[in-house]
Amino acid sequence: MLQPICGPTIDSALLLFGSQIYNSLSPHSPQSPVNPPTNPAIRPPRSRVRTFSSIQENVDYRYLWTGNLFANCAQWLQFVTIGWLALDISGSALHSILTVAVRALPVLILGPWGGVLADRYDRRKMVMVVQLVMVASAVVFGIMVALDKVDTIWHVYGYMLISGIGFAFVQPLRQALVANTVPKDDLGNALALNAMAVTSMRLVGAGISGVLIETVDFQWNLFVEAGLYAGMIVLLIPMKMPFREESKRRRTSVVEDFKEGMGFIVTNANLLRLMLMNFVRTGIFMPLLLFLPAYTQEALGSGAGVSTAMVVVMGAGGLTATIVISSFGFFTKKGLVTLISLVSGSSVILILGLSQWIWLSISIMLIMGFFQTHFIVANQTLIQTLVPDSLRGRVTSVWHYESGLIPLFAALTGGVGLLVGIDIAMAIGGGTALAVSMLFLIRFASIRSLD
Repeated sequence: MLQPICGPTIDSALLLFGSQIYNSLSPHSPQSPVNPPTNPAIRPPRSRVRTFSSIQENVDYRYLWTGNLFANCAQWLQFVTIGWLALDISGSALHSILTVAVRALPVLILGPWGGVLADRYDRRKMVMVVQLVMVASAVVFGIMVALDKVDTIWHVYGYMLISGIGFAFVQPLRQALVANTVPKDDLGNALALNAMAVTSMRLVGAGISGVLIETVDFQWNLFVEAGLYAGMIVLLIPMKMPFREESKRRRTSVVEDFKEGMGFIVTNANLLRLMLMNFVRTGIFMPLLLFLPAYTQEALGSGAGVSTAMVVVMGAGGLTATIVISSFGFFTKKGLVTLISLVSGSSVILILGLSQWIWLSISIMLIMGFFQTHFIVANQTLIQTLVPDSLRGRVTSVWHYESGLIPLFAALTGGVGLLVGIDIAMAIGGGTALAVSMLFLIRFASIRSLD
């Protein structure tokens, strides 16, 4: 009877043969014809598309993300509504800009202290309380508009100041909650989807606002805004924070906490540079939305329809960017993405200032939305990765602090616009930002290599 060939002998031969093949194909093998770069500038596409992975795999982030859809829709609806309400009451393009911009003023005083509180107390409960205040203020102001009690522009300024106080606290809280509801590996995808909530609701919020202004009256915009804020409160009730580190900050003074947060930023060179880049982005890109009513009226000779279309197209560009990032990641290192995006966005502002064609002004907003979203997601991901959770609220509040300077930049550009025209003022701002951005691209070598 024939005996079978010894199993171990065959197994040994197969293992030896397989290891030789593996070694010959290994990038570290001397037989390998090509040694691929360990950190390529342009990345190959991922083998699997994971667009909504952080939502699918983290139920608490799912609640937060859906709630952010409601809150962001309310904010964009408010932006468009208040700009046109102020223009309708005062007839002044400058008031149209400043009434929206004034919402950012409380950030200058309250923003950093809101970050201190975010590191000391329950972030979820704080968001719910602030959103409740914003619901009440929107309902009261809507009733005042319906009863024709808003007969001076100062009523609009008052409402936006109250809204700004809530904004100063809630923005860093909502940002910090993203990292508290997903593991670190999902943070980039979660922040991209968080940006998707902003950009997609720019489309929806601006669209709802434009339709309501044209068909009914301003008070309905405010009532819808209040309902959206209430929706976020309901969604946060079942949400938990599984990745939140227990805070022991209440044992120290708030002043000491504040100093600790500022010290961490100042002593971290890359973090400080990322903050500075965001400062430029906020000062030049963000006032653009405030200028749109005046820009479309003065430079393009058009009305609410064109300005709404510009906001919507910008939202489409941002939405496209978030889908690309969440599905395939960044096309290169995140630090380099922020620099390229800053240069590109500044170029768009310059072109808008020189444009007198409606079709060009509307279409180029697609590029603006695309690169601004790339900047925000890459910049935020890098910062949230560099900061520990015990300092997350304070660092995030400083990231949002630059938004408190929006009224200053808006007033500066608006004042120049009164002298030379809003389009020329935008061109000057865009050209200045482009020069600064190119300087950053050349000098910030550590940011270019950051990932």
